[in-house]
Amino acid sequence: QAYMKRWNRKSELLADAAERASVTAMWLKAAQYPSERLYRAWDLVLGSQMHDMLPGTSIPKAYEFCWNDYLVAQNQFAGIETNAIAAVAASLDTRATGIPLVVYNPTSYARRDVVLARLPQRSGQGAYVVTGPDGTVHPTQVLRKIGSDVELEFLASSPSMGFSTWDARWVQSADLGASALKHKVYELENQRLRVKINVAGDLSSVFDKVLGKELLKRPARLEFQYHNPSAYPAWNMDWDDAKLPPDGVVEGPAEVTIAEDGPVSVAVTVTRRSRGSRFMQTYRLIDGDDRLVVDNEIDWQTKEHALKASFPLTCAAPKATYELQVGTIERGVNDPKKYEVPQHRWLDQTATDGSYGVAILNDGKYGSDKPTEDTVRLTLLYTPGVRSGFADQATQDFGRHHFTYALAPHAGDWRGT
Repeated sequence: QAYMKRWNRKSELLADAAERASVTAMWLKAAQYPSERLYRAWDLVLGSQMHDMLPGTSIPKAYEFCWNDYLVAQNQFAGIETNAIAAVAASLDTRATGIPLVVYNPTSYARRDVVLARLPQRSGQGAYVVTGPDGTVHPTQVLRKIGSDVELEFLASSPSMGFSTWDARWVQSADLGASALKHKVYELENQRLRVKINVAGDLSSVFDKVLGKELLKRPARLEFQYHNPSAYPAWNMDWDDAKLPPDGVVEGPAEVTIAEDGPVSVAVTVTRRSRGSRFMQTYRLIDGDDRLVVDNEIDWQTKEHALKASFPLTCAAPKATYELQVGTIERGVNDPKKYEVPQHRWLDQTATDGSYGVAILNDGKYGSDKPTEDTVRLTLLYTPGVRSGFADQATQDFGRHHFTYALAPHAGDWRGT
């Protein structure tokens, strides 16, 4: 059940962010640590990690309760985090000439990333700019209007588990220099990557301008892998099915449109229909970033198949590295004992000589495989055949899904770090 996997990941990350912010607020004597509220929210999350619920092997009715528990828990964690951040913000110097914004980085590493903010819409010509703690002026990019407000994004840097104050000002004009972002209908470019999409809608090229290397050996495609297990379909994938090549791919005709065009990010959206399902993928590059982000909205209606995002990489290697909860593990090419394997937030393939590699990041997927030395695949959705019974599982994962994965190249061998 793809929703279970996604909401489990989101719940764990949100819980961690809420706890870190709460400890900071307590240490500053700005708020009491909300032990009871955190306990109750965690209790709901852990209850849905039972060995049938989280893997997706419970009866359909159970998921109505699981989904509810996850969302109630996420609302609790979000409220706890918001309260803690507000308490910390009250002790910060938030004086600003415009609207003060407090940015919180809950991760254990310094971070430069996109921040979303909702601000009042101003009349007349002009735009918001955001000034950072160091006095540097950053451009913003409007994403949409919400009533009398606008939702916009800007790039911010923040220290590990840190808080920083930013100043959002409305200006009539601002000279922020030329943007390094470029786009055409089938091409995106920033300081690090040049990305191309072919007429079928597939990712055909990711060129690393810093390393001077093409990362894709062939187009990266969405593949249909047939699966009709001999027993227990939601539990199992059989080697007899997994060892076969995919019996199809998501094909065109592709509708390609420009989705974002600004100084913060550029993006194109590819929409296709195949085997009764609808696939909308938005390819996005952020100013100065080394990730190609792929945002997916899929209405899945395809029986007896897993949907896999396949990445044929130029950095071929006999093993790939998979992130787990307390470290990493290396695994080889698919064999009869290991052909659908777990990973958490990322998997990585580094060239045999250790000179460069590509990490595949994700926001809520747990399964993957490596059919050849040059290819790794991320498992996105799974609706098995039910020749062995369990008829309700014939439509497992049917419905609308939203998830994100990204390609991140790197120089040198960073596996295990």
